[in-house]
Amino acid sequence: MGSRGVLTQRQKQILVGTLLGDGHLELNGRYTRLRVDHYERHKEYVFWMAREFEPFSLNPRAIVEKDKRNGKIYKRWHFSTRSLPIFSIFQDLFYKGKRKIIPVNISEMMSNLSLAVWYMDDGFRRRDSKGFYLCSSSFTSQEQEILRKMLFAKFGLETRIHHQRKWERIFVPSAFSDMFNDIIKKHIIPVFDYKLL
Repeated sequence: MGSRGVLTQRQKQILVGTLLGDGHLELNGRYTRLRVDHYERHKEYVFWMAREFEPFSLNPRAIVEKDKRNGKIYKRWHFSTRSLPIFSIFQDLFYKGKRKIIPVNISEMMSNLSLAVWYMDDGFRRRDSKGFYLCSSSFTSQEQEILRKMLFAKFGLETRIHHQRKWERIFVPSAFSDMFNDIIKKHIIPVFDYKLL
């Protein structure tokens, strides 16, 4: 494998999914590393992600923070990978400066696993219907259209944009919720079973 590191196909698919969600890449020295942070409730997910990126991942660790507004103590879990050229390649694809972007060839990178990781990272079920949300508000309206076209071309999923105040996010309506659920369910880890139908 060598010190430069080569990601497996599965690792690449997971990386694409988490970059659409909460995961982020950062320059650390000469090369780039992946960072993943989640609150205590999803500790199991951080440990799963760390195992998936072996042998490049460092051990997850707890971070305890005090909210200055209300004095509450919050615990979250964090892990990062070693800094490697392969992550620098993905940083070039998914970032413009410090802003995360959507690569124009995102359809070629996506798989069922990628979609499941994106949803575990940054998605939820609507409470009053069978619909699903993918929280895509960090991306521009144009980039969200690229994502919607990808979801239809790659998975046959029709989606809409829903607005919450000034934010936009992708909505999978009830008519396509069973299809969406079937695509992702075998990849969803137990801590996120509540997000499925």
